Amino acid sequence: MKSEKIYIKVLQNIGFRLFAVLSLLFLFVAQRLPALSVEAEELRDVTERFSISSFAFGNFAKFFDYFAIPLSYTALIMIVLAAVILMLGAISLGLSLFTYRKVQVVNFFVSLVGTLCSIAFSVLLTVAIYEWRNDIDIDGVLTFMPNHFLIWLPVALFALATLFIYTYAKLPGYRMADGRFFRAMGCALNPKNFPRTFKKDDNTEAIFRSNVPLKKKKYATISEPDSLKKARRSASKSRRKADKAKAADLAEASSKKLSNLELAINKREHAERVANRLVDSENSALLKKKNSKKSSTSKKSNSHASASRLSDAEKRARALEIAKLKAKHAEEIALRNKKI
Repeated sequence: MKSEKIYIKVLQNIGFRLFAVLSLLFLFVAQRLPALSVEAEELRDVTERFSISSFAFGNFAKFFDYFAIPLSYTALIMIVLAAVILMLGAISLGLSLFTYRKVQVVNFFVSLVGTLCSIAFSVLLTVAIYEWRNDIDIDGVLTFMPNHFLIWLPVALFALATLFIYTYAKLPGYRMADGRFFRAMGCALNPKNFPRTFKKDDNTEAIFRSNVPLKKKKYATISEPDSLKKARRSASKSRRKADKAKAADLAEASSKKLSNLELAINKREHAERVANRLVDSENSALLKKKNSKKSSTSKKSNSHASASRLSDAEKRARALEIAKLKAKHAEEIALRNKKI
């Protein structure tokens, strides 16, 4: 299979949460677009355009009050709904910025309520426009010109944001690099997986990854995978902890005053380590010499070499005995000083 490289890593890390955030941002733009135009028939160039935010902030009520036309109960309900929609949209956008699954589950219900309120507002506004056109008190004073596309656009955006918020809550680890976008959405929106949403260990994503072959092998990133980064960071953290513990032990040992007996024991151990290191180095040197010698050497040279090796071994044994005798002598002096 031919590998395709994506050099912009941001495209690979896009998940469902980004689609939800973008939908909510477009929702705030759509809530400020004028969906209803109201024109005064008796006055020239007196036209006002209203959006959901205009209803929420009372501009629609002020315009009706200017013409001394009382608001119906439907209009009052729409004003309250518009304020609730703005508030729920702001809360949902704020919650969408968090990556915790429990927060996104709560965000799903918040956005779902906002979607239902948007549907109710659009339905009431569509019905109210035809009622106001047939109203005797308003007829001949005001003319209503609705934009049905902008009336229902916030509903569509709120529903889309709700859909992506729920999908992210079910599959928080999904990325665009994994592929199978619509298959992933179908797995998340499956009604059989809905009861798992309220459990601590929601295994919907594990089921999806085990049943659906992903396309992640097609993509190659320039940087190393996140698993290697995490492993390297954990290794460096453990190494730093070990270094700190070692430094603390050394500081504690240096701060504690050793007795003469402990000093003598440490000196003896040090002498033994030095002697053993010297013996190991000489043995390795002899081994190298033995391997480098040719097979055609005479018996005389072999006997001379064995005699020299024996003399060297005797010297090393004697040096080790001298070191042990010195350490033993130091220990006896330390014991004698302690008794005094």
